[in-house]
Amino acid sequence: MKSAAAHLILFMVLFCPVKVVSAENIDDIRSVVYAWANAWQNQNIKHYVSFYSPTFQSKRLDFDAWLQKKTEFFQRPGPIRVGISDLWIFIEGKNATARFIQRYQDPNISDVGEKTLVLVYSKDKWEIISEEWTPLVMPARTTRAPAAYLNGPKFNADNRPSDTAGRKNKINTKPSNKTIVKSIELKTEKDHEEFFIALNTFSIPKVQSIEGEQPRIIIDINNVSSWSGQNKMPINGHLIKQIRSCLHRDTEKLRFVLDLRYADDYIIDQTYDKKTNLYSITIRQLDP
Repeated sequence: MKSAAAHLILFMVLFCPVKVVSAENIDDIRSVVYAWANAWQNQNIKHYVSFYSPTFQSKRLDFDAWLQKKTEFFQRPGPIRVGISDLWIFIEGKNATARFIQRYQDPNISDVGEKTLVLVYSKDKWEIISEEWTPLVMPARTTRAPAAYLNGPKFNADNRPSDTAGRKNKINTKPSNKTIVKSIELKTEKDHEEFFIALNTFSIPKVQSIEGEQPRIIIDINNVSSWSGQNKMPINGHLIKQIRSCLHRDTEKLRFVLDLRYADDYIIDQTYDKKTNLYSITIRQLDP
C-alpha cells in the first residue's frame, strides 16, 4: 500500500576532476550509513562498534573510553528510534564524508540534528574515524529508511539517461562574479526524471524536501543577481508535474520548486560535476 505522505530520501555526490568516484563506492557508503543506524536502533553494541575505526576518538575520549561509555548507554531500558534523511555523500580517494539529518528518540530524549560521519577505506571496508552532531532548531518528526530501497536495486548516481525526450530552457548570460544559471533541462525516462542546472561557476545548491499531500522539492542557489527564465513551467511528466522558479532579489537566492505528481515514496539522487559545474537531481518512485 502506498504511503499517505511522501518520504523523500536525498543523496549528494561531488565529482572532482582529479578522480571519478565509482558508483560501487557510493552504494557501499550508503549501505554503511543505514546499517550503522540500524545497529544503533537495534541496540546491538557489537555490530554498532564494528563500523568504527580503532583510531576513532570522541571529543576527549579515546576509543576504549568511548566504547565503555557507549556500552553503558546501550544498556539503558526501552526502545529507541533512529531516523535518517537528506543524506549527502562526498568521496575523494579513500576518504569520505556522510552528512544527514538525524532524528533520535528514546523513552527520555527526542532530538533532531545534523550528523557528520568522516570515514576512511581501510582493510577492504569503510570505517568511521570521527563524527559530529549539531542540533537543529526544528520540530522533531519521524522518518524512515524505506525497506524497498535498502533491500532493492541500487540506483547509480553517475548514470545519465539515454534516449530521453528533454525539455530545455536556455538563459542568456554575460561575464559576472555572480552565479549564473546558464540553462535548465528536464529529461524523462520510464522509471525516473532528471532535472539539470548548468552553472557558470562552482556553487552547490541547497536542497530540501516537503512531504505531505502536495510533495515538492526545493532547490536554492545563492549569489544569483538576475534570472530571465520562466516563473512557471508545466511539465506533465510521470513524476514532476510542474517546475516553478523565483529570484529573491534581497537575498540573491534563486529558488526552483519541483512539484511532484503523487504523494508517494521517492528516492532522489543528486550529482554535481565539479569539472563542468553541472548539477542534476534524479527522482525515482519507489515500487508500491
